[in-house]
Amino acid sequence: MIKVYTAKSMTGRPAEELVIESATVKRILNARGIVVLDPVAAENVKKEHGILKNTGDKLKGYWKRDKQMIRDAHVILDITGPAKSEGTAHEIGYARYALWKPVVRIFPTDYPKISVAKYEDDVIVDNVDEAAEIIVAMWGTLPKRIFWRVSMLLRCLPKWLLFQIQEFK
Repeated sequence: MIKVYTAKSMTGRPAEELVIESATVKRILNARGIVVLDPVAAENVKKEHGILKNTGDKLKGYWKRDKQMIRDAHVILDITGPAKSEGTAHEIGYARYALWKPVVRIFPTDYPKISVAKYEDDVIVDNVDEAAEIIVAMWGTLPKRIFWRVSMLLRCLPKWLLFQIQEFK
């Protein structure tokens, strides 16, 4: 069983749009046997909420919960794509640079894919169906996840340690 955290922009978006988007993504991922950890579902967002707003107190609790869901996930799926979201940027940063988890990002076909994301994210795809297929193929079993993590650590950890030591200068 593979668990995927679905990162997405939320604040300032219509609640109805978020609920529909989350249900669609969940249906597609569940059809491939992927368990979805979704902040929209966790916050119990309802279609009738209008524009989603967050207060500092609510957001602090949501961020703590989101970080736990990210730790519980095997893969992070950014469904926001090129849309700017400070929250999504921090979620990806936490997952990628603190926990060293695989990140899959969805960019529409017509979006220019020449960006730093090409070098930093594990996979960039056009849609959720393609993301689901690749997630299952690359990380869908425990042996695949172990192989990916060991390979990544062998490739990255020595440089990371060196860079940490160099920071003392």
